Amino acid sequence: MLKAMAKDAGFLKHKRITNHSVRKFLVQKLRNANIPPTETMAITGHTNVQSITNYSNISVEQQQK
Repeated sequence: MLKAMAKDAGFLKHKRITNHSVRKFLVQKLRNANIPPTETMAITGHTNVQSITNYSNISVEQQQK
């Protein structure tokens, strides 16, 4: 299903898109938008904060603050 959605969205074929990569991307975007971890967990379905912390990188802008 994800392959079909990626194709319909116009993503390049050589770009590997998985459920995990989409979920990680979303966690990073939510963190960059200063969404609290509890709200991120509600959106992504994670059950503990550590699991989203593991694959959410802090942006350079956030590191400078």
